[in-house]
Amino acid sequence: MYSKSKPKWSLAMSESTEKYARGRESGTRTKREALNWPKDGYKALGRLARDLHTELEHLEKSKFWTRAELYHFQRYLIVLFYSKHALRGDLADVRHKKPYGPNWIQKGTGGKYKMHIGEHKTSRAHGAIKLELGPEITAALETFMPHLRRLTKHGYLLTTLRTGNRLQRSDMLRLIRNTTKDRLGKNIGVQLIRVLKVTGASAEIDAAEALRAEMGHSGSMQKKYISRT
Repeated sequence: MYSKSKPKWSLAMSESTEKYARGRESGTRTKREALNWPKDGYKALGRLARDLHTELEHLEKSKFWTRAELYHFQRYLIVLFYSKHALRGDLADVRHKKPYGPNWIQKGTGGKYKMHIGEHKTSRAHGAIKLELGPEITAALETFMPHLRRLTKHGYLLTTLRTGNRLQRSDMLRLIRNTTKDRLGKNIGVQLIRVLKVTGASAEIDAAEALRAEMGHSGSMQKKYISRT
């Protein structure tokens, strides 16, 4: 059974995020952001994911992985995921088998994976986050999932190296920071990843905001005016 009460990590993260947001209200980079900002911005994560994949391609032909091999491929999967989807730390709470709970991943029709994040920091205000995962993540999952099912029983997508237990959120966040620091020379956490992604899309965001202002629309009304046929 899943509790509807707000988890402790969520309360701590809310306080941290609000403090962080207040510190960058001007839109300028914080000292920590400037220190850890990669030269090619959000694209740096995609480049890192490709490098990690090159080192692990041999595993795609292996029938039986060790727990260590599962963990190392998992690191690539995490970096790849965050190079496409800038969630908070919710990936660590995703289950791949029943009971799914609020956060889950499933293979849908056409062989595509879909992810549902029903419990996250702003779920009460904005509802569930629903993702249809693209071909690169799908290919990685197709390689990863059979070994995950064979080597673990906890039902979560992510696993620890030593014990084979579920990987906790704090450990996943540490893994991301350690990997980016080791490989890119930058200590990049999920908050910065989210800033990097939005910054990379700033031109499109500014254009959409200018059009909304011109039309005198709210965001929801703007969507109603889009003709999709």
